[in-house]
Amino acid sequence: MSFFTTLPIHTLLFLGFISILILYFHIRYDDKTLVYGPTILTTTGIFATFFGIALGLADFDAANIQASIPMLLAGLKTAFWASVAGVGGALTIKFRHFFTNTEQKTTDSENQEKATSADLVELLQNIQQSLVGNNDSTLVSQLKLTRQDTNDRLDTIKNIQLESLRKLSEIGSKPLVETLRDVIKDFNSKLTEQFGDNFKQLNEAVGKLLIWQSQYKAHIEATTERHTKIVDSMGTASDNYQKLVSEAERFTTITANLSKLLTALETQKQQLTNMLGSLAGLLKSASGSLPEVEKKVLELTEQLTRSVTANQKEVGEALTKNTQLIRSSIENVGQDFSRINQAFNDHLGDMAEKTNKQISILDAALTEELKKSLESLGRQLAALSEKFVDDYGPLTDRLRDIVHLARQSS
Repeated sequence: MSFFTTLPIHTLLFLGFISILILYFHIRYDDKTLVYGPTILTTTGIFATFFGIALGLADFDAANIQASIPMLLAGLKTAFWASVAGVGGALTIKFRHFFTNTEQKTTDSENQEKATSADLVELLQNIQQSLVGNNDSTLVSQLKLTRQDTNDRLDTIKNIQLESLRKLSEIGSKPLVETLRDVIKDFNSKLTEQFGDNFKQLNEAVGKLLIWQSQYKAHIEATTERHTKIVDSMGTASDNYQKLVSEAERFTTITANLSKLLTALETQKQQLTNMLGSLAGLLKSASGSLPEVEKKVLELTEQLTRSVTANQKEVGEALTKNTQLIRSSIENVGQDFSRINQAFNDHLGDMAEKTNKQISILDAALTEELKKSLESLGRQLAALSEKFVDDYGPLTDRLRDIVHLARQSS
């Protein structure tokens, strides 16, 4: 009793559980217990072994081995005692089976030794009489009667089948052909009705597509014509601009010549001024004797000055006007050229955008119409297939039965 008090509580629980299993297996001893009892007891002992080891190592502290040794030993107690109990219980079942079979075999051997040779001879004679005796109750006679009865029944069944096939062939051939003809005619008429509407819708869609293509062709031709006119206008503007550039080069040459002329006039003016100054000095020196000459010379000088100034002013104004005219013409031509180019680009962009929109609309319309046609066609084909299966299903079953009967008869 003191031994059990030293064991941990979980060890006692495992030992009690294994003891209960051992008692149960011995009380309910049978073939199933012989197969599963030792395995269950051994497995339970192994489970308790690992449980005890795990429990002993759960609180094991490697840093304090001295204090952890008692807990480890308690876990090992659980492991070993539970294993001993499980394996011992399994051995008791094995020993019981061994000794029980030995006693049974001994009893059977003793009973067999009690039988005599006369008993064996009598039994063999009875068996021979039952197999090949002279009466109708022997096994051989019964087999002959059974075979004859079976042959008669098979001949009867064969004759009945042949007669049934002949009648079925006479009765079913003509109605079968008529039924097939009616079903095929109905199928063709429904096929024509179903597909006629689809092809009609498809023809209408193709007609609308052709009308749209004609309108689109006219639009493309008009666009091409406008594009040609714009290109011609661009060519004309380019030629005019080229002419303007050529004239501008001439204006530049004229301006350079006028500049040289002004330079020459300025030089002449300077020379005249110098000459007039010299003449004025001369006249001043001879002022007492030539007053009338001085007056004329002064008038002449004033006239020359006015003439040179007026001439210079007119030349300057002419140069300014020509320069402004050239600049204005170049700006106008550049603006016209830019405006024409911008209009051409805008027109091309609009035309490309409209073309893309029309192509997208056409593509979407064609896709939608094609999708609708295919969906409608698919639905109608499915309906026709289903109708065809429904109509031909019974007919196929009848044909299969006829073929099966024909094969059996052959």
